[in-house]
Amino acid sequence: MLRNLIYALGLMGCVNYSLAAEVNFVTEEFPPFSYSRGAMASGAFPEIVMLVCQHLKWSCSIEVFPWRRALQLAEDGEVDGIFTLIDSPARRASFYLTPMIAVSHYNFYTRRENDFIFTKPDDLKGAKIGVYGPSGTSYILEETLKDVDDIDISLITNNQRLLLMLSAGRFGKKGIVVLNNDVARHLIDHDRLYALRNAGYMASTSYAIGFSRKKVTPEIFTAFNDGLKRLKQSGEVAQILKRYALEEAK
Repeated sequence: MLRNLIYALGLMGCVNYSLAAEVNFVTEEFPPFSYSRGAMASGAFPEIVMLVCQHLKWSCSIEVFPWRRALQLAEDGEVDGIFTLIDSPARRASFYLTPMIAVSHYNFYTRRENDFIFTKPDDLKGAKIGVYGPSGTSYILEETLKDVDDIDISLITNNQRLLLMLSAGRFGKKGIVVLNNDVARHLIDHDRLYALRNAGYMASTSYAIGFSRKKVTPEIFTAFNDGLKRLKQSGEVAQILKRYALEEAK
C-alpha cells in the first residue's frame, strides 16, 4: 500500500509539473547570449530555454526588452523567468537560479592609440570608464574598484552604444570601457569596430537562468532545473553553446 501511495504521489508531481503549460521569459540584447531577430528571440540562451521547454512539453515564450525593463518585469513577478543572470545576493533575493550555464570574462577595451593595459585596480585611478548598466557587468566593476578613489563611471544602457561611443572618442582619448568579452567579440565583428582593442582582463563570470520568486513555485522551478540538468548531461547544452563560440560552465 505504501508503494502505491508513493507511486500516486509521483504521478501527482508529474501532473503539477505539466500544469506549467505557459511559461514567459524575458531577456536583453546581449549577443551572442541573447538578442532579437525580427519578432523572435535568438541566441544561445533562447535556444537552450526553448529546448528545455520542448522536452518538458511546456509552451514557452521569450521577449527581448531593454535590461532595466526586463529585470523590473521579472522582479515584480509579471513574467516567470529571465536571463542572463550572474550569481549575486541581489539576484538570489529575487530569483531561483539554475546552475550556471555559460562562463565568460569581463575585459577592458580602449581605442588602439591608447596604450593602457589593466594589471591591477589602482591602474584606473583617475580614469573615466564606461560600462553597460545597471547590470551584472557594472556590479562586478564596482566590486573590483571599491577600494580605488577618483574614478568616473558612466552607465550606458546598451552594449552596442557603449562600443560605438568608445570608437567615436566620446570617452576621450584615454577612454576605457568594460565589456563581456564574448559580447565585445560579436559586436566588434558585426559593426567592424576595428579601431578598438582589448586592454586587459578584469574578472570571470558565469550566467544562469532565473525564475521569479514572486510568481514561480519551487515545484515549477525544480521541473525546469531537472530538465536543464538532463540536457547538460546529454551534451546538448554544450553543443548549442559551441555553435555560438561560448564556453560551458562546469
